[in-house]
Amino acid sequence: MKLIAFDQSTTATGWCVMEMDNSKIVAYGAIHPIGPTNERIRETVKKCISLCKKFEVAFVFVEGIQFQKNAVVFQVLAKLEGTLEICLEEKGYFVNVVKAAEWRKRVGIKNKKRALVKQEAIEMVNEVYQIQPSEDECEAILFARAFSARGVEDALKIVLEEE
Repeated sequence: MKLIAFDQSTTATGWCVMEMDNSKIVAYGAIHPIGPTNERIRETVKKCISLCKKFEVAFVFVEGIQFQKNAVVFQVLAKLEGTLEICLEEKGYFVNVVKAAEWRKRVGIKNKKRALVKQEAIEMVNEVYQIQPSEDECEAILFARAFSARGVEDALKIVLEEE
């Protein structure tokens, strides 16, 4: 069984398809839409639906939006997240919206600042998979890993070590 994780944005949506039982990466990439906001959202949603169909995923994980200082950015991200979630559900997919802090904790990302989180994600993906994808792809890979069997095992180890 496969899952897909989307680190969604209207400029670069990272995605990763992963085998649920062993955390093996099936495919990954980033969607870089162009044009006005609604056109970028439309293009991103269509490509996400196409990826789910192409790879016959069982579960979909979408990163929830975080509070943004810029209200317009927050509004645009909310529009993308809601549209993506509803359109995927309409196609019959089981969609999980997950806070970034939750999946990051599950894979052991410790930093809080955006630039440090991205750097830590790049280093972690390089260490675990010996590949060097873009920062958007790295976050999607780790997001997918957080909900695969191997990722769940690692999350339990992290929790047990903290106790």
